[in-house]
Amino acid sequence: MTSAEAIVVSALFIYPVKSLRGVAVGAAALHQGRLAGDREYLVVNGDGRFMDQRRYPQMARVSALITSKGLRLRADGFPDLDVRSPLANGAERRVTHVPIFRRSAPVTATSDKADRWLTAVLEVPCRLMAFVPTATALNVPFYEVHASLQDATPFHLTTEESLADLNARARTSLPMIRFRPNVVVRGAPAYAEDSWKAVAIGDTVLRWVKPCTRCVVTTTDHLTGERVGREPLMALSRYRRYGSEVVFGHYLMPERWGTEIRVGDPLRIIEPAGER
Repeated sequence: MTSAEAIVVSALFIYPVKSLRGVAVGAAALHQGRLAGDREYLVVNGDGRFMDQRRYPQMARVSALITSKGLRLRADGFPDLDVRSPLANGAERRVTHVPIFRRSAPVTATSDKADRWLTAVLEVPCRLMAFVPTATALNVPFYEVHASLQDATPFHLTTEESLADLNARARTSLPMIRFRPNVVVRGAPAYAEDSWKAVAIGDTVLRWVKPCTRCVVTTTDHLTGERVGREPLMALSRYRRYGSEVVFGHYLMPERWGTEIRVGDPLRIIEPAGER
């Protein structure tokens, strides 16, 4: 078996706006137990419900970059739009709560201009909202972390070897971004991550919470926003079942954190898992 010292971080991704296109970064600062810039905004529809690629695959066509003043939105055929953070200068904002599966996260409006831009690009009435980290989330399950606008926990880990095995089984060449991880590592056997209960990357310790169940988002082309077949779900259904669902990758919760994580950092297994 490959030694723990040989396991390294091979890629890092942040998603400035929940369910829009991800951004590969060489390093990410850690802020309040999450990667800075990750899922700090989300889009809600006309009913005030958060939008994601499960129901709106066209969201994959939009990219977002964190800037010094807020956010920059980009989409083919549209001019870039700079959005100023509504939290700048400590201004007080009206906070509302948007349900994200089980918990309700505190958010505030950004700008009418951003709302109009996204409505035109996505072709559905919608609004861009910003996470309010100083406000309290509601109905947070014990296994989730209120850190940003992530689904469950701030860290989602996958491995290159597991993806290579999946692609071989499915006879595909799916890119890792289809699975929308935060941290990708290489140097361990395929699915070795199933046996990690706690790992350390530098001064940051991450503890396993649960496997990541997979849905139709993984069948969406990450650039065009089009559904492009039944893989990887068909292959996963043959060998990666978790109850009635299929899994790939794992959710991790931070126990403590350092200042940043960088591509090339070693990952140490500090506690193996028992029976799951």
